[in-house]
Amino acid sequence: MRKLPNKNGKFLGKFPKDKIAICCILTDMDKKQAAGSGFKIKALFKIEFIFIYIAVLNFGFSIVCKTYTNKKIANLNSQMIKIQLEENSGIFNHQNLIKKLEYDYEPFTYFDSDLKTELSQILTLMGENKSTIEPIITFQNHMHQTESHLNFGYDSLLYCSLILIVIAVYLIAEKYFKNKIDFQRLKVMNEEQSKISRNLHDGVAQDLAALKLYLEKEDLPKSKFYAQQAFNEVRYMIGATHLDLNQSFEEIVRKMAATLEANYNISTKVYVGSTKIQNLNENIQVELIRILQEALSNISRHANASNVEIRFVDGIDDFKFIIKDDGKGFSEEEVTEKNSKGGRQHYGVSNIKERVELLGGAVDFIHEGGTTIAITIKDSVCR
Repeated sequence: MRKLPNKNGKFLGKFPKDKIAICCILTDMDKKQAAGSGFKIKALFKIEFIFIYIAVLNFGFSIVCKTYTNKKIANLNSQMIKIQLEENSGIFNHQNLIKKLEYDYEPFTYFDSDLKTELSQILTLMGENKSTIEPIITFQNHMHQTESHLNFGYDSLLYCSLILIVIAVYLIAEKYFKNKIDFQRLKVMNEEQSKISRNLHDGVAQDLAALKLYLEKEDLPKSKFYAQQAFNEVRYMIGATHLDLNQSFEEIVRKMAATLEANYNISTKVYVGSTKIQNLNENIQVELIRILQEALSNISRHANASNVEIRFVDGIDDFKFIIKDDGKGFSEEEVTEKNSKGGRQHYGVSNIKERVELLGGAVDFIHEGGTTIAITIKDSVCR
């Protein structure tokens, strides 16, 4: 049993713990509902939705008013034509229509003094049972002009609604693509974090485990070897993940090659026989850099290579990106078999294939005197 205080801090009495828990849960639910309601209200008052609401209201108002006005003017025109026909037949007694015409035309004459004067002349002649044919013709011409002006105003309002809709659609599309880009960026960051985690597990963690084992055995040479190996792994990962994407594509590649050579004592050469790399799409450049990172990471951890070559070659209608090492090589079937058995997973080959497929290119793995990764991308994709 616990005492519960009221709003003033005074204790109301003792309550069972289960009832207190229920009260707390209900309070949390109320807070969540309030927060959800607040979110919905905020969503309703976003600028793009305000534009849409105004556009819809304006569109409906304009259509209704335009339809009503045109219908009203058409009925009044019919009434005036009927009066003219009756006067041509010798009937001049229209005094019963004077009040009705004055009332019906009031929305159009209220802001137009000339139109009001013309209507007053017609009504005066009708009250005196005189001919109104000529004044009605002049009045009708003036009414047609008024109708055109009103329709122009209503059409302008409709165009304003359309402009608001276009602006709202643009804002929604901009936010959609911005969110999509942000999501893609987060996805890439998550992939890179996963890759670093795998590298730490596959490389550094195992080197440290071996270091601990040989330290316990007091085997100093092997302890130094695995300590240096772990140090090289960490230093390489730090260098590979801190790339200045404001540099040119070729400069970034050469920096990555220098990082590999400095940390693993693997001779790494870059050969550029291409003019197309200067015009590569920015997204293509980023993906190729990620592919190169993956390939060099695999070479440093698994290949036991002494030399690496990175080549850029122009084809007739394509661009070739080649990474070659003189290591022990590997079999794709062997990697697939190891992954299917569980234990340590190897994602390097599959990651490279997935990235090349996203670029719409093709990749070949050649295992002759080491490993050659040959990537081909069509010119239509590169631009």
